[in-house]
Amino acid sequence: MISKINLLINVSLFPIQNLKFYGQQDILQALEYEESGSIAKKNRANAQNIIRRKLYTQILSKAESNSLDEIDLMLQKFYPMLCSEKGADRCGFIPMNLESRAHHIEKKLYQHYFQILEEFSDALLSYRDGDVIFKYWKNDANGHKRWRFIDFMDQYKGQDKVLFFHAFSRFIPIDLLIALHHSKNNIHDPIQLHEFYQHINLADAPLDDILARGVAENHIHASAAFNFTILWQMMMNGFYPSAYFKKFETNHLAVSSEVQEYIWTARLLRLVMSQYLKDTQARTPLSMYKWIEVNFTGEPETRNLLLDLYDNRDLRIIPLDKLKEAIERVEITFLGIEEKNPFDYIPRIFAEHQHIKTYGENIFLHKVMAYKRQIEGNADFSGHYEQFFRMFFKYISIKNEFYQQVTQPTVLHGLDFFRGYFDRATDGILADQAYFTIMLRTLFQNKYLRKIELRISILNSEAKNRKKLLHILESYKQILIEDYKVNDDPNSEFPLIGIVYHLIKRPDNLDKDSVWFDEARDHTLKYLHFGVHQETYIKQVQMVQKIRKNVPMATNFIVGLDAASLENYTPVQVFAPVFEEARDSQYDSLRIVDPEGNVLPRQSLFFTFHAGEEFRHLNSGLRRMDEVIDYCKLHAGDRIGHGIALGVDIEEWIRRNPIVIIPRGEYLDNLLWVWGVYSRTTQLRTETLVYLEKRIDEMARCIFGDILSAGDLRLPSLFETYRRRFKRIKDEVNRVNTQMIGVDEGEIALYHKTSIRPLMGIENAEDRLFICYHQESTLTKMDEPIYVAMNEIEKMMVKDMQDYLIQKIASIGIVIEVNPSSNEAIGEIDSLFGNQLFKIQSAGNRDLSNILVNINSDDPMIFNTNVSNELVYIYYGMLQQGIGREAALDWIEKLRKSGMDTSFIRGTRSRAEYLRILDMTIQALKDPYYC
Repeated sequence: MISKINLLINVSLFPIQNLKFYGQQDILQALEYEESGSIAKKNRANAQNIIRRKLYTQILSKAESNSLDEIDLMLQKFYPMLCSEKGADRCGFIPMNLESRAHHIEKKLYQHYFQILEEFSDALLSYRDGDVIFKYWKNDANGHKRWRFIDFMDQYKGQDKVLFFHAFSRFIPIDLLIALHHSKNNIHDPIQLHEFYQHINLADAPLDDILARGVAENHIHASAAFNFTILWQMMMNGFYPSAYFKKFETNHLAVSSEVQEYIWTARLLRLVMSQYLKDTQARTPLSMYKWIEVNFTGEPETRNLLLDLYDNRDLRIIPLDKLKEAIERVEITFLGIEEKNPFDYIPRIFAEHQHIKTYGENIFLHKVMAYKRQIEGNADFSGHYEQFFRMFFKYISIKNEFYQQVTQPTVLHGLDFFRGYFDRATDGILADQAYFTIMLRTLFQNKYLRKIELRISILNSEAKNRKKLLHILESYKQILIEDYKVNDDPNSEFPLIGIVYHLIKRPDNLDKDSVWFDEARDHTLKYLHFGVHQETYIKQVQMVQKIRKNVPMATNFIVGLDAASLENYTPVQVFAPVFEEARDSQYDSLRIVDPEGNVLPRQSLFFTFHAGEEFRHLNSGLRRMDEVIDYCKLHAGDRIGHGIALGVDIEEWIRRNPIVIIPRGEYLDNLLWVWGVYSRTTQLRTETLVYLEKRIDEMARCIFGDILSAGDLRLPSLFETYRRRFKRIKDEVNRVNTQMIGVDEGEIALYHKTSIRPLMGIENAEDRLFICYHQESTLTKMDEPIYVAMNEIEKMMVKDMQDYLIQKIASIGIVIEVNPSSNEAIGEIDSLFGNQLFKIQSAGNRDLSNILVNINSDDPMIFNTNVSNELVYIYYGMLQQGIGREAALDWIEKLRKSGMDTSFIRGTRSRAEYLRILDMTIQALKDPYYC
């Protein structure tokens, strides 16, 4: 289903989805049917073949197809005029008046694009209670239409249609479809856009009533907590650092390597088109070409560049300096500005609409649709349509190209693939107070949001962290005053916020030599594997706790600690002492006293950890989750982010992964963990025990055999060393070093340069094993990839470990943060409806293995979603699995309530009391001497 949907979307939108067909030159050449003679016929055939070759390359890099014939048939369905003269005639591409042929064909082409987009909008969008909603019901047949392109949608309803919408919204920005839908449904007054910010409500009416009771967003990264329109408007107004575009490169989704040049091209196009639209509503309009000539008569360089941009149908790069100069001259000429303004220029151009609360891009697209209605079919505007929309679809192609650089589709899984999208979407953002105001206002557009936890990174000084927290809280207070009118009514309903600081997982190199580590010389930490990282994390935690201690009121807003980023980067062992430090009771107290003398309870710090999200071997994901619970000391109410490994269908996973490639050291850790779990249960079978002991021995000999004896590699010693690695690294190495007093340092250094055992002076086998984990020769062997066949015993162990962990998490009360769109894009989940939730919970919620969960959006920018719509996706997944609508609604209500109840934002204070605490916290953070 998903592959067919992706294929159809790719083919139907191929001319405007990226820069491959920028300028439409190939397409227009393929439409010259009125040219007679063999040469003209050959030229048309060549142009059609060029389109097909480009299309094949584009489609096959993004979607699965049974054959090229399947692509050809879809092309014939959506673009029959590019396949035959009969198809062109049927679609009206062969004009009666040959003198106007070129204008007629180009106009028909752009109208054809709009017709396809309008049919998508008809199939997917509707209205309810003042909202734009997803049209979840089956389409009408619409048989009266002479020609339809997406009649397949007549066969889709409910959950199947949800999959289509989800895929479509990750492919191109949905704002153009919304603007077309408004125009077609006679929503012509711009006031209708008031307080509309792109949110599309996916819920049906009964589900909407449940969500209206309030939802919590408990897993969202602040740096990606906005949406594409905000990012695009920042690009269109020049608000990004100069190094931002270094993150961009050609890939199988976006074809341009000159991203900055094309962003500036789009800026110029948008600016010129906006000013042109303003002029057309004020006086008798000129055509776009004539308007450029008239308005830039005295500036021939700008005029020539604009006319060249208008005429240029090839993928030709305009030098950046030329584009910048042109934009500056246009801004000075029409806007009267010489400096950048932090706001979008669209409301300044259309000043009569400044009172409307919406994005400038929405106003721009609304004006484009108004112009389209004005001139379409009007003989007085001959030539105007194709001239304007030639520029418009160049702009749309650039916008769609950029969208595919920052919004992750579901064509490749894994955090490393996701990381590129995250970096491109977020690295250009200046996280100042203005950003946090925009970000929070965007999140609060979800009118059902009651609690939101923002995950932010820890900066390298207390002053910087205080300043960042201050920016967030001041932005929050500004929005409460302006949008929620709390000064008029302090007890009005508004969302509560909390801050979860996250530690970023980072890899370490293998160039290590730990034997002569000296605690008195901290620089030698670099000789310990992850030694520097661990100490850095501990200092970061101490810094957060110092803020909570020095500004006690801030404990009401600093609610949690997390570890995030690529799961394969940093083992859980590194974080165990870090989380132990964070949980130390020395940082807590029972009460805090505010500056006015009021005594308040102090909120504790809660913990979450990204684990079980990305894994090479399923047991790796399960092991890491178990390690987090045991060694990072998670308690009831603490959470694990994602936990995809809990819900993976084992049979299907093994079918896709009959042989797993995995680092040898990671596989040894898995085996030791499995052995440890079995040793505490009665499930260990004889054949499994023999297999485990044999495989552990093989791995250990490969890794340690050159420097340790067989006696050192007994299984109990290996397991105890595995457990010991969860202690603070430098403390354990120092304990070992006490055994080496009196041993000649030069002699040991000499041994290190050879393959002879370098561990002289260390008598304990487990000490020798522990030290090996911090030596280059051992680490290199641990890092070597090996193949592991998923035989019956491996399969049985995976199943046992998954069952064991589900029962354990359910009984302890650990909460799993489920992020449906993110999990589908990143993890081992085939579709939006194959979520791990359905493995770890049941509809009746009576099974002892039911795990507490909350539903979240993770990164709204990357996945184009919010928490309400994520709950809706789960709802349709329930229906897909045959659960009745009433039972599904009951289950969603439990999930909604669970999200509120398992939030780290706690307490039952009144809104007025909450506002008083917020004010005092802001004042304390402003005072650098407050303690």
